[in-house]
Amino acid sequence: MFTYKTIEEMADEWGVATRHIQHLCREGKIENATKRAGAWFIPCDAPNPAKNTKPDEKPFMFTGTKKKIFNSAIKLFTEKGYENVSINDIADTIGIRQSAIYNHFRSKQEILDTIYDFYRYYQLSNRPSPDKLEALLETGSVFDIITKGFIYEFEEGVIEQMSDMAKLVFQRSSTDAKAKEMFLDLILKEAIIFVEDSLNRAVEAGRFAPFDTHSVSLLINCIRLYMLVWWLVSPPPDVLAKQAEDEYKLYALISNLITDLRPPLL
Repeated sequence: MFTYKTIEEMADEWGVATRHIQHLCREGKIENATKRAGAWFIPCDAPNPAKNTKPDEKPFMFTGTKKKIFNSAIKLFTEKGYENVSINDIADTIGIRQSAIYNHFRSKQEILDTIYDFYRYYQLSNRPSPDKLEALLETGSVFDIITKGFIYEFEEGVIEQMSDMAKLVFQRSSTDAKAKEMFLDLILKEAIIFVEDSLNRAVEAGRFAPFDTHSVSLLINCIRLYMLVWWLVSPPPDVLAKQAEDEYKLYALISNLITDLRPPLL
């Protein structure tokens, strides 16, 4: 018979973020972790897998020539297509010898794999902090929770890179097995799970009356995916503004499907 703790308790014990433990649970990397009423519970004597899966420092904080190579490759792969870019093209763009690139990356494929790893790490680690999300679930309006609760909070200087990398993943998802896996599991499935878990917590806490959180999560992420595609194809500002208006109208309709049990403010 197992004795369980919440992920918040284990996060304090292991010294890692709760969202990292949530990810490990979903990936099946914590043995005997169980999900009840939308929340994860972990055996008290579970070994700490986080120490082997979470780096001590943020990865991909490249500097100098390696940073220039990495940034240049992202731009070139996105604009011209991975197959149409050579190591020499990357070297010429930043004004170095082709041989200098091999001091930092063994091949063009390793550069692409590093781009994928960068995208995966920042996509998972830059969601709203648990404290911020919990505060919003507790006090925000239904509309605010839907429109603000699941927005990624990328550091300054990372947003443009994430945009280009998202385009690259989209472009290569039909021909590259790793890009396809990222599109399906990270952009589609993982995003739905994140929203559904958050809504389940609000129901469990008595904030919302019970409802079909899975279907609502699907709706929210379908809308976000729709907007992401518009954003990636870079339409004129007036077209994108019109799509944003439609997006918020749909969020308003979804808000009407959820019964808020919070006492009215006096």
